[in-house]
Amino acid sequence: MAKTSKFQLSLGNVQYSVDLTERAYGLYDVKVNDEIFKINIADLMSPSLQAAGAAGGAGGAGGAPAAGNLCAAMPGTVMTVKCKPGDEVKPGDVLLTLETMKMENPIKSNRAGKVKEIKVAPGKFVNVGDTLIVFE
Repeated sequence: MAKTSKFQLSLGNVQYSVDLTERAYGLYDVKVNDEIFKINIADLMSPSLQAAGAAGGAGGAGGAPAAGNLCAAMPGTVMTVKCKPGDEVKPGDVLLTLETMKMENPIKSNRAGKVKEIKVAPGKFVNVGDTLIVFE
């Protein structure tokens, strides 16, 4: 059975009810008030955090990355690419390194699967939301 943690947050005069439910390794449902978001977390210390979009509620996430893609969670310069098309990866595998604010950040896989396409190369600057790797 999935474990749910409940929180009450206040930002200024606005109250938020937040439920966090772990569905599988690195896969969470985050319910903020009545809107549900599917979240993939490769590593809590890694910038590989992406929202998979809303699964209900009004409004939706809009602009969320397409399913099957690993997208940049922060801007930076690609330093190394450690995988190639056809590679089988599992959650936690380091796929590339991204330099942000003079720090190298390992970008880890948030899922198991086969790499279909690498969208970046060493030296390329990426912005938040840019697709880095496409999975089959």
